[in-house]
Amino acid sequence: MTYSEAVFTLLANYMTIFVNPHRLLKSSPFKTHRQSATAHTELRRYLEEMKEQKEAELRQRKTATSKKRESILELLVQAGLPAEDGSPAILKPNQVLGNMWVFVLAGHETNANTLTFIILLLACHPIAQRAMQADLDRILGDTPPEQWTYDAYYNPLMNSRVGAVINEALRLFTVVPVIPKYVPPTGPEVSITVDGHVHLLPRDTVAFVNTSATHHHPKYWPRLESSEDTTTSRKNHSKRPFSVSDFDPERWVKVTDGTSNKDGFLSPIPGSFIPFSEGSRACLGYRFALVELCASVAVLFKSLSVKLLVRGEEGGNSPEQSFPDTWEKARDSAELALSEGVKFDMSLRVVRNVPVGFETRMK
Repeated sequence: MTYSEAVFTLLANYMTIFVNPHRLLKSSPFKTHRQSATAHTELRRYLEEMKEQKEAELRQRKTATSKKRESILELLVQAGLPAEDGSPAILKPNQVLGNMWVFVLAGHETNANTLTFIILLLACHPIAQRAMQADLDRILGDTPPEQWTYDAYYNPLMNSRVGAVINEALRLFTVVPVIPKYVPPTGPEVSITVDGHVHLLPRDTVAFVNTSATHHHPKYWPRLESSEDTTTSRKNHSKRPFSVSDFDPERWVKVTDGTSNKDGFLSPIPGSFIPFSEGSRACLGYRFALVELCASVAVLFKSLSVKLLVRGEEGGNSPEQSFPDTWEKARDSAELALSEGVKFDMSLRVVRNVPVGFETRMK
């Protein structure tokens, strides 16, 4: 298998691999079981090759006194090597591989789904898409992507409509719809306050934070009248709990009510925006995920635009697929797909088909 085939096969069959012994899968009469076992074995080989190549680079760099900046992979591999003073490695070999896989999983499955939601939401909101692209042009200018750096562009982009689109997509389609929390059997009691009333949580209790409900709470996230929801169809939909109708990146920018950072970008009330959880148990890779999303959105939409496909238009003539007759019907279909056609396994993802096409931006 290629690397991408191994990753895709493992992610598509992760529950089969987690539940069944590897030897049983290898000898199973079912083809999907054997493919799952092969993907598991070959992905481990790819990760081992990455680790060995990076170890060789590190040994070579010691003699070349290179000042190349450290990457996440390099830090993980370094943690698996004995220190120069002879002290043992921080991580064992399997722990290094396990952490590498976590970043492959987090950087592939969850962000791929979030990027899909961003693409579909922008296809449904061409005005928001053009406003975001205007900010991309203003911030990046004519600088080619290979010269973009984190230090120069990440914060300006995340405090613009690029960050607004990413955060609004994460609000509507949070990575994990519920976050489990556990009250230990020993130690101090834990309490929560709801509407001014204090409630004690018994020890040895699992409590689930409903992320999706939190991100739609009208007290913190009031529905805004969008300039794009002008038709009768749109006004009717705005009364229903559809994510496409509730998508409004403008709520994040040019905030003047005292809830913004120094750049005028919305700073949500603590606990009201928790796509990566919050506090000491927040996701360790949240910054990694945001940087990857920011870079992906910037590269994609700096040169391209996305649109919903309509029958008769370019891209909407495939004989293998039916397309809506009008843009309004295409958006209605996309709205239903992004409301009723979303499921959760390792993260939220859309499972219904929404035909979209990309075209080169005209400047």
